[in-house]
Amino acid sequence: MTTAAVPPASRLPLDFPVGPIEQTSLASKAMLSSVSIRVWPASKYDPNATEEIALRHKAQKDAGRYNKKLVPREALEELNQIAGEARQDHYFLTLPWSDEGFRVLPAATYMEHAEKMRGHLARFEPAVNRFEAGFADLVTEQSREHSRLGTLFNIDDYPGMHLEENGKMSLLRAPELRSKFSFETKVMPLPDASDFRVSLGEEDRQRVKRQIEASLQASLQVGTRDLWQRLYQVVRHMSDRLTEYNAMEKGKGRKLYDSWISNIVEIVDVLPRLNITRDTDLERMASEVRASLLVDPDELRKSESACTDTAKVATAIAERMAAYMGVPPTTTWEMA
Repeated sequence: MTTAAVPPASRLPLDFPVGPIEQTSLASKAMLSSVSIRVWPASKYDPNATEEIALRHKAQKDAGRYNKKLVPREALEELNQIAGEARQDHYFLTLPWSDEGFRVLPAATYMEHAEKMRGHLARFEPAVNRFEAGFADLVTEQSREHSRLGTLFNIDDYPGMHLEENGKMSLLRAPELRSKFSFETKVMPLPDASDFRVSLGEEDRQRVKRQIEASLQASLQVGTRDLWQRLYQVVRHMSDRLTEYNAMEKGKGRKLYDSWISNIVEIVDVLPRLNITRDTDLERMASEVRASLLVDPDELRKSESACTDTAKVATAIAERMAAYMGVPPTTTWEMA
């Protein structure tokens, strides 16, 4: 799945119209989920280099900070890529919640989410093993006289490394290095105001219950806004790109990418499972997008009239969505 980057929910107006949400059986429809992935940043602040640069430029010491990149970027590229893909899938299959890193995971997407996270973990752990196996050689390479770090090299910057008496560098404390990497998923139930079991007076109990209900409403409304935004993003992107494509002359860099349509396919396929609030307006809009914009890219390439008509339909739908959401009709976001 090549999912598009999800824009921040804060781009939508705060008064975006989302109706009240049924409290009944929410616990059976969704849960809270977090995915925490750590990859060693391989970066280290060097106070001596910072001071040296400040002196050289006659600047104050707090004018800047020098952070060393301890290993080449490509050394951790595989691990960072796996982590990025896992986070992207997590965001795609969940909805915004609140702080502390948790998001709403609908029961309808739980199995797909769990399968994807297991797949990413199955790639992550062997990649960490490979990095650990080659770590001593990698550090040794950074220590060479004419290496990328030069005299900035310091073996103490590298977790678990040890300089032996014969000058050889070895990974003596492997767990210290392993602690810099982790991949963890957590699942917990949604708050349930009707199941509030604390020994309080009736007045206090009702007050706390109302607070829980209000918080739950606000968080789930943010999730519904996020779905509208995701759908608008891909429709607006398709509208803009097809309009630009139609305006270009043939043979002059004109390309129609399958992703303009596949991004929409992915959203309309997952949206019914994420729409735990059963927003009927959103359901109708997604159905219209499915009926009107899921076209064969090859047909658009072959037929100029089909491409023009589809661009007009996409633009019309995007403008209606923009009006409903209260955003300028030209608002668009970059796709990943």
